[in-house]
Amino acid sequence: MLLSIRKLSSHFGWMMVVLLAVTGVLTPGGSYGRELSLDQALNIALYHTARGDMIEGNLEVARQYYSARRINMYLPEISINGALPTYARDESYRPFSNPLDRQLYEERNLDFNSFIELNQSLITGGSLTATADLTSNDRRYPNTYFPAGSGMFVDQISRSGRFNFTLDQPLFRPSSVKNELHNREDDLEIARMTKIEEETALKQEVTEAYLTVLQLTLKAEMTADKLEKATLQEEIDSAKLSDGVLSEEDYLLSSSARLDAELEHFEVETELEEQKRELATLLDFDVTEPLELADPTPGELIDEATRERLVAAWERTVPIKKAEHQYEKSKREAEYAAAGHGLTGDLNATYSLGRQKIETDRVDPTGEAQNFEESIKTAGWSVGLQFRLPVWDGGAGDAAVKAAKYQAEQAKYEYTRAQRSARAQILNLINQLEVSYQRLDIVGKQIELAKGRLDIARERQADGQISMLTLLESRIFYLETRDRYLEELKTYMVNNIELQGKFIG
Repeated sequence: MLLSIRKLSSHFGWMMVVLLAVTGVLTPGGSYGRELSLDQALNIALYHTARGDMIEGNLEVARQYYSARRINMYLPEISINGALPTYARDESYRPFSNPLDRQLYEERNLDFNSFIELNQSLITGGSLTATADLTSNDRRYPNTYFPAGSGMFVDQISRSGRFNFTLDQPLFRPSSVKNELHNREDDLEIARMTKIEEETALKQEVTEAYLTVLQLTLKAEMTADKLEKATLQEEIDSAKLSDGVLSEEDYLLSSSARLDAELEHFEVETELEEQKRELATLLDFDVTEPLELADPTPGELIDEATRERLVAAWERTVPIKKAEHQYEKSKREAEYAAAGHGLTGDLNATYSLGRQKIETDRVDPTGEAQNFEESIKTAGWSVGLQFRLPVWDGGAGDAAVKAAKYQAEQAKYEYTRAQRSARAQILNLINQLEVSYQRLDIVGKQIELAKGRLDIARERQADGQISMLTLLESRIFYLETRDRYLEELKTYMVNNIELQGKFIG
């Protein structure tokens, strides 16, 4: 029974070694995939993905809202309205000279109406509307000089034009136009700060995913070496068991260690493929496309002058500016809500002038054709004042004012908290960068030592001075050291991106 177990384990171990070798050839890491550096990945994520487009699109929407509101302060909104000519026929019985003598009255109308409207917002909060109405009416109706059914009609064509000017001005409350304009301006600045925050978050996600793929690739190699080492150890212990040198209990421990190594390798390979798909999703790539990633470099550490400049600019950081504009907007809304609660009024003034031309063709009782042409001018104006004083609304108005003030107080608290924490966050990030940079230097030297140890082990193993197990231990130590370097590099680069995202521009 033991002999069968040993043979099966030895046979399975060699199968795993062959499988790992084949997997190393077929996996993307062993093939030529698309070369992609971290800088290229960040550029693609920001400017060539749907998420990057949405981040930019949100800012563009806020910019257009502000631009449209500002333009309407100086230029009116213009709209042209009209309808196709309307044709209508009407028949009805009407009394003429004798109320008891009703006659059939047939009428035909062809009407056309259109108007151009200009709406201009005023800085005072009111609006000025100018309308130009154009109307054309072609009318035919029976000539009452002749009996019904005689076929004699009157043709009347009327063309009229009218200009109407309307002024609406709210009283006893702030200008809604200025309030909206300032709100749009704050929304634009908030959108700019939000864009920086969202781009920073996207860059951090891509950086973490990119470096995690590199780490898992190393761990996959590391676990493959561990599995190979465990397989060789199991074969050695199997031979010792056959010679009676090793107990069955120790051999089972070796088999269990090999199974643990196999499971660890499988889990790392699965996690690696998942992380590759995560990176491809962030970049809008095909998840099956192989990628060739390169180890990024940390770059230069910020110097003392840059450190002082960043610390001194803490009041101009993104979180503070965003909180400031949110507070200004909330405070303005609270003041606007409070001003609109109480006595309010509206001034309405209108002025209109028009001209109408009427042409009428008919035949008189003598049979003579008559043509009349009239030109009529009209004008009119009106002024009205309306006031409103709420007496009792169940407390709804006071509740709305208190709610707006509460939101302003909450925004003020967020603004104050952002001010208090901004400088400390910048100092912490700079200190973390300095510590990480020193660690990277130390781990980099350890990698050189581990690489030297691995080179020596390879030479000694080639000369038969050490076993394959010892060589695998040196290789595993080298890969573990590189993994620690990538982990520290990920921390450094993510913190560096966060520090850059704190500032505008």
